[in-house]
Amino acid sequence: MIHGLIFDMDGVLLDSEKIYFQCWKQSAKEFGFEMQDETIFAVRSCCSKYAEPYFKRLFGEDFCYYDVRERRRELVTQYIEKNGVQQKVGIFPLIRFCQEQNIQVAVATATSHELAEIRLQMAGLGGVFSKIIGGDDVTCGKPAPDIYQKAVSELGLEPKECAAVEDSPNGIISAFSAGCSVIMVPDMTPPETCFHPLLWGVASNLEKIIPLLLENKEL
Repeated sequence: MIHGLIFDMDGVLLDSEKIYFQCWKQSAKEFGFEMQDETIFAVRSCCSKYAEPYFKRLFGEDFCYYDVRERRRELVTQYIEKNGVQQKVGIFPLIRFCQEQNIQVAVATATSHELAEIRLQMAGLGGVFSKIIGGDDVTCGKPAPDIYQKAVSELGLEPKECAAVEDSPNGIISAFSAGCSVIMVPDMTPPETCFHPLLWGVASNLEKIIPLLLENKEL
């Protein structure tokens, strides 16, 4: 039985991946680099330990990763402060179902803890989740399993009792490696065939996760 549902934030709860996408491109361009779509797709939810060498392999040792990333963060913040950030479809029906079924809900995001709380509040999701684990709450972020291991522990559950909701390969690997069942809700890219064995299910939006949970429930 599933007793805990752990959500990635960007691209799963918030319609924010497209903002990051454009801001990565703009930031890189300001530093003299042309960043292709597939390059950005590869680093979704990826922590700096893995992202920095990836970028340097592509662009060379002159690529100033932390400067580009910091500028990208500034651009994202400016955009969201001006335009806000929207919820993804189906959050509240799923949250209500979890409440009715006594399924705990948490967030495990590459975004820092404090900023995650701010962004969720802005999107009308403040106080919804019992636990929020940010990228700065663990030593090694996604695709390492640490963040999901911590989320499971914070909920007082075992990995086999938890399902993770993800939209990116790095997140899928992280959750699967932690021993969670993984549900993909595609955002900017469809599920790649090579990741199908790692997935418990695929849902077109968050509300469509409910049938998967019902199938798993001991009625």
